[in-house]
Amino acid sequence: MRRRIGGILFRHVLREVGVASLGVALVLLALLVTNQLAFVLERVAEGTLPGDVVLEMLRISVTENAGVILPISLLLGITVALGRLYHDSELTAAQACGMGPSTVYAAVGSVTLSVALLAAWIAFEAGPLSAQRRLQIRGEALRTALVRGLAPGQFRSLGGGAVLYFREQGEEGVLRDVFFERRVARGESDEGRVEVVLAASARYTLAPDGSLAAVVLHDGRHYVGQPGSGAWRTMRFREQTVPIHQPGSVKSAPRADGQTLSALLASDDGRYRAEFHWRIASVAIIFVLGALAVPIARLRPRQGRHARIIWVVMLYAVYANLLISGRTLIEKGDVPAWLGLWWVHAVVVALGLAIVKLPGTLARIRHRRPQMAG
Repeated sequence: MRRRIGGILFRHVLREVGVASLGVALVLLALLVTNQLAFVLERVAEGTLPGDVVLEMLRISVTENAGVILPISLLLGITVALGRLYHDSELTAAQACGMGPSTVYAAVGSVTLSVALLAAWIAFEAGPLSAQRRLQIRGEALRTALVRGLAPGQFRSLGGGAVLYFREQGEEGVLRDVFFERRVARGESDEGRVEVVLAASARYTLAPDGSLAAVVLHDGRHYVGQPGSGAWRTMRFREQTVPIHQPGSVKSAPRADGQTLSALLASDDGRYRAEFHWRIASVAIIFVLGALAVPIARLRPRQGRHARIIWVVMLYAVYANLLISGRTLIEKGDVPAWLGLWWVHAVVVALGLAIVKLPGTLARIRHRRPQMAG
């Protein structure tokens, strides 16, 4: 009979904790998606991102921010669920029937393990792939931003002091009735000089790395001179290629969040070591918070069901800030790599135990004062 009651209690607590954690995660996910959607649409409207990557950018954002959503969702879910069970005396009744806290820990542990497995998959597999894809999308957007911005009847800056105008765009990207202007800055003697090209047609190309663009003009005239002076040089051409150096290349130092686990382990770079310990911490935080949430969520008689939420929110805030600070210390080399972020987990465990013991300690102190006065 006792085993049957334990099974019922296990499933009941499991369902309550699971539903509450999922509900919190969905709310946070909705807030995140709403915020990121506005951000991505703003970039699309500015022309820095193509419109066909909106949904993919949202998916990448959700994956990358799951490390923040999962721990707080689990912590609040456990606190809210157990708070309701304590407030409605369901756990009190179960304990009166001889059920110990092991059943509650087993149910909470099952949810915690499931969330930890999901966090581990995101941290070591899906997260790096999403980071790589995000950089790829941004690189492609930078390389094609100027091409997407070309429109007939508008003067378009191409970078490097170059301006392009065309009357219409034909098939396969051919530009008709083209006006091209660029400032000449090869030396001090060329200061103030400009190049003006009038062509019947042109094509716009871009190097694969995005560092160099080129306008290939056909059947036109090329003018070089200084505005306000009569010294202009004129040249007719059948085909002319004008290279344009972009203001910045999309190439940058490799980011640590997009590296594989083997690359992180093989590197001595502080950023890579910090990223490795950060990924471990994103899983360890699930187990630490899942274990601490059960005793912290325990309510005293006549306490409101949400009385412990403020404590868990403060605990998570301290935890998150210590992890960020610890990651920075590892990157700078102020904390040895072998220590990693384990000291942060130890500090938070001690802080959580202090929160659990604090109400009882204060109650004993209040109880002793009248006796000492008597």
